[in-house]
Amino acid sequence: MATTPSSTAGLSRRTFLGAGAGTAALGFLTMTGCASTSSGPAANGPLTVTSWVFGQDSGKALKTVVADFGTSTSIKTEENTYPYLQYLNQLVLKAKSKSLSGVAHIDEEWLSTLALTGALKEVSGVFDQSLYPDSVNNAGTYKGKRYAMPWTQSAIGVITNTEIFAHAGVSSQVRTTDEFTAALRALKRADSNLIPYAPCTKVEQLKDIIPWMWTFGSPVVDGETVTLGDDGSIQALDYWKLLLDEGLIQAGVVRDSARTLFAQGKAAIYDDAPQAVGIIPGQSKDPNIASKMKPVARPTKSVGDQPRALVWSQPLVRFSDEESTTKFMKFMSTDAKAAQKLFEAAGQPPTTKANLASDWFKNNTFHSEFDKQIAATATRNPFWNFPSASSAQTRFNEHVEAALSGTVTAKAAMAAAKTDLETMLKG
Repeated sequence: MATTPSSTAGLSRRTFLGAGAGTAALGFLTMTGCASTSSGPAANGPLTVTSWVFGQDSGKALKTVVADFGTSTSIKTEENTYPYLQYLNQLVLKAKSKSLSGVAHIDEEWLSTLALTGALKEVSGVFDQSLYPDSVNNAGTYKGKRYAMPWTQSAIGVITNTEIFAHAGVSSQVRTTDEFTAALRALKRADSNLIPYAPCTKVEQLKDIIPWMWTFGSPVVDGETVTLGDDGSIQALDYWKLLLDEGLIQAGVVRDSARTLFAQGKAAIYDDAPQAVGIIPGQSKDPNIASKMKPVARPTKSVGDQPRALVWSQPLVRFSDEESTTKFMKFMSTDAKAAQKLFEAAGQPPTTKANLASDWFKNNTFHSEFDKQIAATATRNPFWNFPSASSAQTRFNEHVEAALSGTVTAKAAMAAAKTDLETMLKG
């Protein structure tokens, strides 16, 4: 039987949740941290590696891998950390004052904000796209320039409890949105207390609706054009409102509450990253819950359409372009032993084709299936191309929430969102 990584330590709560707010998960997914250290450029000094993970009790695996890099290259490194809640602000302040050097671990949602400080150094010249699948190659850029080296990446996708489906006599292998709706209704008929599907519906975490808008045919943003208000975005929002009105999804859900509902058997389906398989068992009374968790492709509007999912990405960026930063980024991105250690200790998905095809990854049934069914066709969040991705996401969420609450129609909400976001895209 495939093993499950023993810990979910190692990854950002924010990106892992696919949201801008919420309570902490476990290990590296928490936002608690120790006091930060400060580090600035130093000629011929040690390579500074910045990550919020160093300030957490769960940072042991990352520290070990960084030490391995130093041993194999004879390059000295020093750790730098800020608490997660202060992390982006600290990076921006230090970058603007030119007091930050070396390499930093970030949530990709922050890439545009950091790029606009002018402090990031491009990595295009040292990035070998032949090593990575398309979903990874399509991430890590801003305004056509590659500023990020892949480190860990997957997606936010649909996870089901196969036992609940089996007890209700419902197949979890639905292919279209119509079949999905029918399955949700059948689950509700079998257990009126069940929440068939638990996506994030609270205003702080409404990005789960983006892949549904893609499913219904809306690009959301196409290049420099905001397409919200098109048929696809309105249909997707009306669809979620239908599910909400029928009690097939629930209002006010954030990722943490969705996990709790799923772990307790009160929800049959929810959206999450693959590290969920290491989190849910700790919240469930069912000792076999992990074996019942199955990642499935999001249903499509029509048979033959490509299933959609949001990319989940935590890359590395650099504030200086010495050879040491190049070597470190390549090592963290491609070294098989480093990737294996972080996967086994933290459930951290690798990014290269070779590591994704390795036995230590493929033999983990849940992760390999998640990669095949969901991550392989995941798409970068369209708001990550905005000057302030977090602000754009928040504005979008507010308009979606207004429609879900019934305050305005889906058509009116998307028209207002289009107007607001067009202004934000122009900066």
